[in-house]
Amino acid sequence: MLFRTALRARPLRPAGFRAVRFNSSAPLVRIENGTFYKQYPTEDNAATNLPLYPNLNFTLPSDVVTSQKGESSLQHWAVIGPSGRTDLLDIFRGHHISIPPTARSYPYLLSDEIAAKDPRLRIIGNAIQYIGFSGEGSVAIGGTRGAYLSARYESLREETDWTVEQFLRGQTSLNPPEGEENGTLKDEQLLKEVVADLHLESLLNMPVANLSNGQTRRARIAKALLEKPELLLLDEPFMGLDPATARSISNLLHRLAGKQSPRLVLALRPQDRVPDWISHIILVGNAHQVLQQGTKSDIYSTLEAWQKLPVKGHRIPKDSDKKAKLLEFRAHLESGNLDEQLLEDFTLNQTKKSSTHGPAPLGGEALIEMDGVRVQYGDKVVLGDWKQKVNDETKDGLHWRVRRGQRWAILGANGSGKTTLLSLITSDHPQTYSQPIKLFGRSRLPEAGKPGISIFELQSRLGHSSPEIHAFFPRQLTVREALESAFAETFLSKPELDHEKDLDVSAALRAFKAELDPNAVHEEPPSVSTGTMFPNLDPDGSRRSKKAATNFYMPLEYQVEYADNIKFGELSTAQQRIVLFLRALIHKPDIVILDEPFSGLTASQRDKCLQFIETGETPESPKISKSIPLRHRGLSEDQALVLISHVKEEIPDSVRYYMRLPSELGLGADPVDFRAGMLRDSSVLSDSAVWDLVWSPAEQFVQKSQKTTVDPNSKDVSNDDFERFGYYTI
Repeated sequence: MLFRTALRARPLRPAGFRAVRFNSSAPLVRIENGTFYKQYPTEDNAATNLPLYPNLNFTLPSDVVTSQKGESSLQHWAVIGPSGRTDLLDIFRGHHISIPPTARSYPYLLSDEIAAKDPRLRIIGNAIQYIGFSGEGSVAIGGTRGAYLSARYESLREETDWTVEQFLRGQTSLNPPEGEENGTLKDEQLLKEVVADLHLESLLNMPVANLSNGQTRRARIAKALLEKPELLLLDEPFMGLDPATARSISNLLHRLAGKQSPRLVLALRPQDRVPDWISHIILVGNAHQVLQQGTKSDIYSTLEAWQKLPVKGHRIPKDSDKKAKLLEFRAHLESGNLDEQLLEDFTLNQTKKSSTHGPAPLGGEALIEMDGVRVQYGDKVVLGDWKQKVNDETKDGLHWRVRRGQRWAILGANGSGKTTLLSLITSDHPQTYSQPIKLFGRSRLPEAGKPGISIFELQSRLGHSSPEIHAFFPRQLTVREALESAFAETFLSKPELDHEKDLDVSAALRAFKAELDPNAVHEEPPSVSTGTMFPNLDPDGSRRSKKAATNFYMPLEYQVEYADNIKFGELSTAQQRIVLFLRALIHKPDIVILDEPFSGLTASQRDKCLQFIETGETPESPKISKSIPLRHRGLSEDQALVLISHVKEEIPDSVRYYMRLPSELGLGADPVDFRAGMLRDSSVLSDSAVWDLVWSPAEQFVQKSQKTTVDPNSKDVSNDDFERFGYYTI
């Protein structure tokens, strides 16, 4: 009886804890030969419930680590790979089922130090915080504003338009419990310190719905820090940030990591720049496999040794000091867990590129005309708060032309007004009607002898992909319906389709089947006896398939039937962005507007989308291509492109024009002024030297660039653009 009573009185421990008392030097996270599943594995779900990171071993120290040489250091980890990064972070924070259950433990959270510091940190959900940045916007940080796209630009404030201070204090309930009317925050001193560290003082009274990407990142990190976690997991913290803001966020994270308050683990794409302060890397590959883990210097040296091997066969010298690591790479390559694309993405030295597109096209008729645009809310100017030389006169506001055939990159820091600029073109911004703007030669309001352009005509001639559209796009539509909505007046209205449009949609779905169809990898080769047919495509588009092309005819409707069965909401974030990218191009609009369209995509997915812009679809199989004519051949000379990106690799080489919006970058960065112009014949924005010049401060920019000059005897219609606006070439 006494024994039973003792059992009843024994306190329950969270799953994953062992009934042992640890000291403060115990690991924060320890995984010993564990295999993880999203559902408990059974015979019934064995085909769909695949193991995540089988036989995983990982240890995250809770304190300074002393090496065998007697050197003490902090471990700062980054998870890097084309996919599966989020699943690994989820495993670290206690999600997914561990087999065996004791393989994952958190010894440090049972230490006496934690008990004295804050008993609530014994709960994993309190001690380990996760922040994912794949879905930006006010919804991601608790704001509910924005039942429609233009709501963020309106002056009307809803009750649920929480300010940044309310968000940080936890005042985001319309009917708070007694005692929580002023929020759930108890530590006022910590709030002051966090707000100062993240430079949020000027944003406290701003609605969270109005924050830029960089401001949103800082607000979400601040909110997590106020919870006082022991470990903060950041999933792609630099995605969608301009270079200056990315450096500032990286420096901020470095300071936090140095204080170990909290400890940090980052998840990055292979093509992302790894911060200098990261000391350890987990390199993950396909099929949820850890390829290698260890110090950054060791991983880098192994990759350098691999890149120096002969390409054919990757013969490994017997005397190589990295032989064991290189053999691991080769084994993963042969098993399909690793592909060459990951190794190419994880470049250590950027190679200089040169353009093959020749001179920038001067273009045809003006599609977008802005003559002195200046957008402000009260006393705050968000776009056009600068002076620009026009015909040798200094004028206020933005003066800009976009002509048929031109490809423009809009650059600028987060919060400089890029999205506001695009909202004026799409008419999502209410001030479009009062600004000196003409679209396709007409203003939004009627003029003498000329009717205004309607919103429906405007939308039919524009193709638009942006984070805002991603946030509001209906998740219940199938993939095909999502593309077909480009031919409709609204997301959910009935599209106007015909046979040619159906063929265009099917061609795009077929071209990106490998990226969008989750079952492509499971399809079997054709059977001679049954006549079974399959699309012979790569499973994820990340590497060239080694399968032989099928000799059997494949009906077109069979190739794209997946699009009728998969809903937009069932796709991953990267797949959803590919669908919205295709939706912007599918109806061949006069102007294609792409606002950070490739954020979250792997390098191979990004490169395929860039190729689609440049040259269109490429047949996956020579046998099939003979019976299927190509319907998409890239942007035509009659189409204009306006693209926003903070990553130079995401800008097509066909982009020959640039516009840099001015901003006070803050956080220690030098301010930049307004510049616009075109690239010289051999220049591309993906070249590091050109990219750095575009982002350079005013004096350095003028020294290394030159004023554009145009032959005064030329009859081209766009001479006045260069003479009027004083463009710079770089």
